[in-house]
Amino acid sequence: MAKSPRVVDFSTHFSGPVASRWLAHLGADVIKVEHPVVGDGNRKFGPMFHEDSVHHLYLNAGTRSLAMATQSPEWPRTVQALARWADVVIVGNRPAQAQRLGIDAAAMLGHNPALVYCMITGYGLEGEWAALPAHGLNMDALAGAVLLERGDADARVSQRYRSAGTTVAGIEAALGIYAALHRRAQGQGGQVVQVSIWEAALAWQWRDLVTQANLGHGWTEYQDLGSRYAVYTTQDDKALLVCPIEQRFWERFCDVLGLPADIKARGDWSSGMDLGANYRSLGESQLIAGVIRTQPQSVWLERLRAAQVPMSPVLNYTEAMASAHAQANGVMGSYQIHGHTASTPVPPVSITPADAGVDGAALAASHRAKSESIPRPPDLGEHNREILTELGLQP
Repeated sequence: MAKSPRVVDFSTHFSGPVASRWLAHLGADVIKVEHPVVGDGNRKFGPMFHEDSVHHLYLNAGTRSLAMATQSPEWPRTVQALARWADVVIVGNRPAQAQRLGIDAAAMLGHNPALVYCMITGYGLEGEWAALPAHGLNMDALAGAVLLERGDADARVSQRYRSAGTTVAGIEAALGIYAALHRRAQGQGGQVVQVSIWEAALAWQWRDLVTQANLGHGWTEYQDLGSRYAVYTTQDDKALLVCPIEQRFWERFCDVLGLPADIKARGDWSSGMDLGANYRSLGESQLIAGVIRTQPQSVWLERLRAAQVPMSPVLNYTEAMASAHAQANGVMGSYQIHGHTASTPVPPVSITPADAGVDGAALAASHRAKSESIPRPPDLGEHNREILTELGLQP
């Protein structure tokens, strides 16, 4: 295997591109095989940042683009050459469609028996849904993950709902690919990695599933956890999440707020924590809310942080990205594309050689550095000549 894995990504839209984006971030050489007009489906899928989609800005960063029509007479020969070049192939088509294109597992492993072949499907290979066409919301809906709001007329998707399965499937695929590469390195030959977006959406809700399967109901809603794991409003109408559910934190919390001694002594710590769900009828929530309303958020942040009580302000995306903490951890990166500076989140994984230093400062600096050299995404077909020459084919 090459020092860095060679990846060919035939997939479109989200899940496969999430996998290849993470692989590129971790050092893989990723070739995206794209439609010569619309690309991988992410390039013109709005919202747009000038002439580029925001999806393209994130998902295609650090990859190389080979644009070729599947109807091209050069397609079969190019696919064969790509399979032989690659360590990993990612395919997001339904199996029947992959077979028509000659990029199914049997064909690709026939070209290169040592290949790691990753197939990302909507619903898996068997079952009544296996052959259905799929978009992100479909899989989440069939996994019980779509939150609905019911008004006077039709049901609608909750305003704050965000699809889970499509992204999680890509991350799970990247994890499976590296496990398969490890097996191959141990002499176990070619491997096939399977991920379905529907199963990924289910797995993302593991707490709800294991609770439902064993107790017959879903996991507790956050707003029902109790008075000690709740959001309260400060004097300046800002939100503050407090989580003093262990005894030591609860006692410190009571001291900071000046709550009465009988409230401080209240609690069942036999399980290690008390969420306060049993004390709402005793007015504990109202008491805490009344005290927190007396001071602005900044005061409570200073006092509770000094007392080492678990809590946090409830931020929006803009506030989180702009925070000094985000800068200290290299959360956001930027690059120049078509005359504009684009900002994008960085995958939250860093790898540091042990001989580079394992003290806190060295590891923090290494982690932060992951955002310092974000490569831009390629133009459509930008690397055709380079890639075809590399494959030994005529550009």
